[in-house]
Amino acid sequence: MIPRIGRIATRLGGIALALSLIACSSSPARTPASIVQSVEAKAADGSFDSAWEAARTFETFNDPRAVGWYERAAAVTPWTFHNPQAEEALGRIWTHGELLHGTGPNIRQGTALRASPRKAERWYRAAAEHGNPMAMLMLARFHRDHGDAASALRWDLRATIYHHMPSESSRLPQAIAARPDGTVHSLVAEIQRRAQRGDADAQVDLGAMYELGMGLPRDGVEALRWYRLAADQGNVYGQYFSGLLLGRGRAGVTRDLDAAAGWFAKASAQKFYLAGETYWRDRIKAPFWTFD
Repeated sequence: MIPRIGRIATRLGGIALALSLIACSSSPARTPASIVQSVEAKAADGSFDSAWEAARTFETFNDPRAVGWYERAAAVTPWTFHNPQAEEALGRIWTHGELLHGTGPNIRQGTALRASPRKAERWYRAAAEHGNPMAMLMLARFHRDHGDAASALRWDLRATIYHHMPSESSRLPQAIAARPDGTVHSLVAEIQRRAQRGDADAQVDLGAMYELGMGLPRDGVEALRWYRLAADQGNVYGQYFSGLLLGRGRAGVTRDLDAAAGWFAKASAQKFYLAGETYWRDRIKAPFWTFD
């Protein structure tokens, strides 16, 4: 009996060893110790630049520790326009569970990450709520890829208002308008219902549709009314878009830089870096292409 137990134990030990070897062979590449020591020593100063450099270095070596350093960079204080860069990078990583910039010698081993739509959406959303334009576009693509047409439309509209020109996003309403199932009409109706019930995000959506004339008649005054309703609830896009529309003065809205500056100040107080004076003065300049 005892010899039999010993043989079983031996077999189990062999299986455990084999599994451990398999795990080791599939583990991600690690950053050389000398480089780890160097980047961590530099990052001891607590600055964004140092944390960002550490994150990028670890990602270059396909090392999952990059995630932790991007998180540190995102949380660095005092907060600046750089923080959303790290938030956007985290959204990118968790979308596919991949470190996309790896160039280390063992890059093909992959990374010990698993895609997390929940984390990806959360980080992209944080970056977008802090004014990162790329995050707006990535959120639109993310929701489109996950079959959420309403959320995709939301971020498409916001990206289009910000960029002041059509993007991949702004073609969505026209693309689905031709569908016999009336998808675009149901989306507009649902946005209107939610906006009328006081949903601030829906109010911004509705304002953007009026400003652009997408799914609804173009009406800048009505757009501003909905933006302000959202802004009064503390919605940062309602505040920012109120400022943009007043600063640009179009679609029947009289240009008022003083009023615009007041709304930008409110958005800036919520760490929406695009609402800083240098940025908003640039965004209200007449572009080559307009909605008019």
